[in-house]
Amino acid sequence: MNIGTPSAPTVKGLRAYLKQFLSDPDVIDTNFILRWIIVNLFVVPFRPKKILPQYQSIWTKDGSPLLVHSRNFVEKISRKNPNFKFEIVMRYGEPSIEEGLIKLKESNVEKIILIPMFPQYAQATSGSCIKKALEIIEKLNIKIPHEINHSFYQEEFFINCLTNSIENADSYQKGELLLFSFHGLPERQIRKMDKSKQYCLQNSDCCERVSDYNQMCYKYHCHYTVSKVLEKLATAKPSKISFQSRFGFDSWIKPNTTDVIESLPSVGIKDIAVVCPAFVFDCLETLEEIAVRNNEYFLASGGKTLKLIPALNDKDEWVDAFYDFIYEKFA
Repeated sequence: MNIGTPSAPTVKGLRAYLKQFLSDPDVIDTNFILRWIIVNLFVVPFRPKKILPQYQSIWTKDGSPLLVHSRNFVEKISRKNPNFKFEIVMRYGEPSIEEGLIKLKESNVEKIILIPMFPQYAQATSGSCIKKALEIIEKLNIKIPHEINHSFYQEEFFINCLTNSIENADSYQKGELLLFSFHGLPERQIRKMDKSKQYCLQNSDCCERVSDYNQMCYKYHCHYTVSKVLEKLATAKPSKISFQSRFGFDSWIKPNTTDVIESLPSVGIKDIAVVCPAFVFDCLETLEEIAVRNNEYFLASGGKTLKLIPALNDKDEWVDAFYDFIYEKFA
C-alpha cells in the first residue's frame, strides 16, 4: 500500500486527488468543519494550478513515477514465488485498496498481508492505509485471515539496501555532506503518539534512544534509521537530518529541509548528496521537491552541486531482500 498519485498531470486530476487526500482526517487531523473549509474553499480551487507544473515536470510516458516504480517492483517480486500473489494499491486514487482486496479474495488466497510501503510509521501514512484496508475487509465481509506489517524502519534488510544505495552513489562519494531528508509531519501528530504527553518533543534528545513513549514515534523512527545507516557506511561523511514538504501554518517537525540546504553554502559546504529514506519509490517529493526546487534554492544560496540519491525503486537487491523479509516473517 502506498499513499497515491493523481490520475493525470492535469488540473482536474490534481483536484480529484487533493480532495480525497486532504479530506482524510488522519492527514488533516482537525475538526471536520475546519478541514472542509481548508480543503474545499482554499486548497482544491487554487492549489492544483499552482503545483501543476511540478507534476508535469516529472511525469513519464508511462505515467506517474510513483505508480511506474511500484508496478515495476510488483512485477519483479511476483516472479519470486508463484504461490504468492502481490497487488500494489493506493490509499488515494487508483488502483484502490478495495480493488486490490477484491482481487485477493477472488484469487482464494489463504492469508492477506497488509504492508504499507512506508519504512517509518506515521498515522497519516501507514496508519491511514491500514485503517482503510481494515474498514474494507469488514465492509466486504472478507473472512480470509490477515496480518499487518506496520513499519520496517529498523529491519536489517532495509538498512542494508539503503546503506548500499548511498555508498554506491557517485554523488555521495564526491559530495562533502550527506543530507537525510524525510517527509515532515505537524508537531501535533508527533505529540499525539506520546501517551504520557510529557516526552516527545519535550527533550532535545527524545529521538536519540528508544523509550516507553516513542516506540510509535515517526521522528524517532527516522533518527533510528539514520543512526543504523551511519554505523554501516564504510565511507564516513558529515551528515544532517531534515524534514521536507511543510504544508499550512502549523508547526512542523524541524529542521526544515529547505532551511538546512540554504544554510550550507554559508559554512563552506558546496557539494551535497540528498537521500530520502521515507520514500522507497521516487515520486514528486524526491524528483521535483528535492532534485529541482531545493536544488535551485541551494544554487541561489551559493551552493555548487546538489544531487539526489535515487530511491530503492525496483533495484534487484531491494526486491530480493523485501521478498525474503516477507517470506521469513509471514509465510
